[in-house]
Order: sequence, then structure tokens, then C-alpha cells
Amino acid sequence: MQILKALIVIMGVLIVAGFTFLGVELYKRMSDPNRASLTAIAPAPAEAAVDVTLDVPAGSRIGELVVVGNRVLFKVSLPQGPDRLYLMDPRSGAVTATITAGPVSSRAAP
Repeated sequence: MQILKALIVIMGVLIVAGFTFLGVELYKRMSDPNRASLTAIAPAPAEAAVDVTLDVPAGSRIGELVVVGNRVLFKVSLPQGPDRLYLMDPRSGAVTATITAGPVSSRAAP
């Protein structure tokens, strides 16, 4: 009878410890600022759609897309010349950075 009482107490402690662990993990994940929220992933309403025209030659192809924070990074393969990377704000359609692969220009050096 003593062993049965001890097992019941031990199992009760384990159940309480398990619920405590789950509560702490849930709190940590909810308060993590680096975790993407569901509102950031939700698509914009149709009336807020923005048309964006990139200044690229005909025959260019848009390749790999990557979401970086609240920006979209995508690669454009040009028909003749190096590839370009564009960093765009999807809410406004503004291209915030353009990176072109190629040799370093002499005017960039001090």
C-alpha cells in the first residue's frame, strides 16, 4: 500500500511538472520578438495592390524569391549580363536595394 501511495504522489508531481514546462514554453514562444506573427503573413487586401515595373531588359527572368524580415529578396536573370538581386518592400512596391554582380568599379575605391 505504501508503494502505491508513493507512485501516485510521484505521478502527480510529474503531471504538475509537465504542465508547468508546457506553460513556460508557451509563454516563451508567444513573447519571442523574432517569431513571425500571423498578421505579418496575411495577404494584403485587393484594393491595396501595387503595380511595380522593374527597369530590366526584355527577356529577363525573375528567379528565386526569399522573404527577409518584412522585405522580399528576389533574383533577376538578365539575358546578357550579370544577374541582379532586388530587395523590395511588398507593401509599397518600392525597391530599396539593387545588387549587381560584376567587377568592382574604380570610382568606388578611395
